[in-house]
Amino acid sequence: MKKEYRQAFSEVDAIINMMPLELVNKIPRRFIEMVREEKDISYNPIIKEPLEEEKLMNETIIILGLIYRDFLVSKEKRKELQLSDAEELRQVEEEIREKYNPDNLFKKSPNTQHIEEDKKKEELTSLVVQEEKWYQKIWNVIKNIFHIEKKKN
Repeated sequence: MKKEYRQAFSEVDAIINMMPLELVNKIPRRFIEMVREEKDISYNPIIKEPLEEEKLMNETIIILGLIYRDFLVSKEKRKELQLSDAEELRQVEEEIREKYNPDNLFKKSPNTQHIEEDKKKEELTSLVVQEEKWYQKIWNVIKNIFHIEKKKN
């Protein structure tokens, strides 16, 4: 497993140790054990409250989001979060489908060619940094964890 993930698990373990007992009891014991087994023993994060002021790793934030969504919220709130995630994912997929539609991929009319050139110029002049959605980060972390686990066996 990558060092970043092991360090993220160390940070998550430190945060779990700071949590009130009633919240820790909502997290499955097997999950907590997995976090403790996979953490980097040589990395000792110094995490203080409030967490908003701490500079946590992106992977840590993703794992904490996963814990929050899957274990700590009520069933109603979990469904809300899942629905909003599904809606965001649907919108992204629709944008991609429109952008890379195979039916329109090779069709360029003379009228749209100058519009596309203007868009390219505008894209070059404005630099926009887009962050990955939190659910996509969680998914990538989980994929990487299991992908690496498969290589070990």
